[in-house]
Amino acid sequence: MGRIARNILPDLEKCTDENRPENKRRHGRLVVQETGCSIGTIEDLSCSGARITTKFKVKPSDQPIGLRIETLDGPTTLPCKVVWSKRVSFRRWSVGVQFTAMSLDQRRLLTDLARSVSRNECMRPMPRKAG
Repeated sequence: MGRIARNILPDLEKCTDENRPENKRRHGRLVVQETGCSIGTIEDLSCSGARITTKFKVKPSDQPIGLRIETLDGPTTLPCKVVWSKRVSFRRWSVGVQFTAMSLDQRRLLTDLARSVSRNECMRPMPRKAG
């Protein structure tokens, strides 16, 4: 296998504020599969928030809520607030939450969940065998 002859990275010196794409995210996102929470199913996750699919409308609010997440160490509750909500189909909503005032233990559990996602470890229980 040969070497790549050209540089595949963009020329960062040419990237100015005028031609830089607008991205308001502060942290990278990880796609999450089969991870449930108290209001629906987590679709993606970062250290500052998550996108959740739910069957009911949740209104954005500055009022904090407790989001119960199923982790490898069992369920845990993380403090968060709903920052946006968008209807994606009939009886299906996409909700964005921002984590607020997490303790060190809660941050550790969130980090462990992110690590398990990056290794594609499954969060759902294994099905029982018949017989």
